[in-house]
Amino acid sequence: MSGATDSGMLKNMGWILGVVTGLALVIGFAAQIFGPNVTDPNDPIIRNALIERIEPVASVRTSTDDLPQASAVMVVATGPKSAEELVSGACAACHAAGVAGAPLLGDDAAWASRRELGLDALVASVINGKGAMAARGGSTYSDEEITRAVQHIAMFEFIDPVEQTLNEGVEVTDAVVEELLGQLPEGLTDNVEAAVNGVCAGCHIAGVANAPKFGDQEAWQPRIDKGLEALTASVINGLNVMPPRGGSNLTDEEIPIAIQYMLSK
Repeated sequence: MSGATDSGMLKNMGWILGVVTGLALVIGFAAQIFGPNVTDPNDPIIRNALIERIEPVASVRTSTDDLPQASAVMVVATGPKSAEELVSGACAACHAAGVAGAPLLGDDAAWASRRELGLDALVASVINGKGAMAARGGSTYSDEEITRAVQHIAMFEFIDPVEQTLNEGVEVTDAVVEELLGQLPEGLTDNVEAAVNGVCAGCHIAGVANAPKFGDQEAWQPRIDKGLEALTASVINGLNVMPPRGGSNLTDEEIPIAIQYMLSK
């Protein structure tokens, strides 16, 4: 009896399994016939997804013809900066306008009390930061550069070795001054003339931020005394509120011509 019972149970289970399998096949077949076609090969979304799935993960380059071209990077060699250039590069951002109570450039009364503290104390304040001033004045200057910048901005009596080197062998005589003033320079181009009359004139016509005005020989004289090379370096690197190159696109060769053209006005 036990064998017959087991045999009958196996048959029943076989029938049930067959019915379930058949029902699943019928449902699947009906879904294919009556359900929406979700794998339409013309569907751009499905097509793009398929391409992304089957595309290779890498490719082999067999030629250098299609290599991307690296952009040229201009490396400009720069020498040591003068104390005036150091001040205009980092310090002037706050000291030209007195930001957060910073003593103004050229304010001898404000700097006199600070000079009494001594050069070492002022240099230490800059290196370590003080009040709203960040360490090193927010610059990357070395200790020696900070010392020269402090000497210049606080109006200590000293001779800047970098500026002295720039001016070595440059003797500005009255004849040279007369040559610079009132005479159009050689090599004057439309580009230089347009830059001076457009970009430079924006400040030098009205004397913005104490910029020497066109034709003001008295204001230009101290600058001329430094020599054309020093004037050119100041324009290229920027000075006080004047940005590098005076905000123009003039080249190193065009800037001294532009300066002489300004002096001719």
